[in-house]
Amino acid sequence: MRCHHSSLWMSFKQHVLQSFNLHDTKPPPVPTVLLSFRRRTDAKNVGRVFQNENDLRDVLGEGNMIRVEAADLGGLPFRKQLELVRRSNILVGAHGAGLMHVLFMSEEGVLVEIHPSYRLDRHFRLASRMAGKIYLPMRSTDPVTCRGSSDAIPVNKEEFRRVMDAAVRLARSFDDGASECGLRCDPRILALDKGNDPWYKETATKKGVALNTKFPCH
Repeated sequence: MRCHHSSLWMSFKQHVLQSFNLHDTKPPPVPTVLLSFRRRTDAKNVGRVFQNENDLRDVLGEGNMIRVEAADLGGLPFRKQLELVRRSNILVGAHGAGLMHVLFMSEEGVLVEIHPSYRLDRHFRLASRMAGKIYLPMRSTDPVTCRGSSDAIPVNKEEFRRVMDAAVRLARSFDDGASECGLRCDPRILALDKGNDPWYKETATKKGVALNTKFPCH
């Protein structure tokens, strides 16, 4: 399949976002990650939970000049789901129907899909393409653990760090961003982008002295 655009999809997206007064939501000013996770409950033994969710949170906590939110979208009202997704430009989650929210992300966005070792589906690569978003996949190579019909995905921490570094590097260039760096950014590079100035406090990022950008050779 080589479809890169769908007028039906875009019309549906517009209709839904306008219905909830979210169509004109401003893009996030700094890379904003939404980690979508699933939780087992007594009522529902869901699958594709993250076996080591805390490792993923730890990696995201290493970033500077980024915002991170985490949610079990399936447990939220639809409007709240849309609000979270719409103000994010990086959506991270295991393979599952919740990743269809890629359609409602900020206009420039990255979908990071984590595949369990046993699945070869390409649903959300195609969905990302038709939604005009960047798709970054990663695959767990370790076997899942099971609790009845529910599986838990082990995610390699180092591989996840590399993928998130790439996702954040892309997101820093969205809109008029000018920070050429990844998850953990050199403060001297961040200081070159004046658009970061209002966000140092909120993101608990220390401001550095900007690199000298004057041509040094004579």
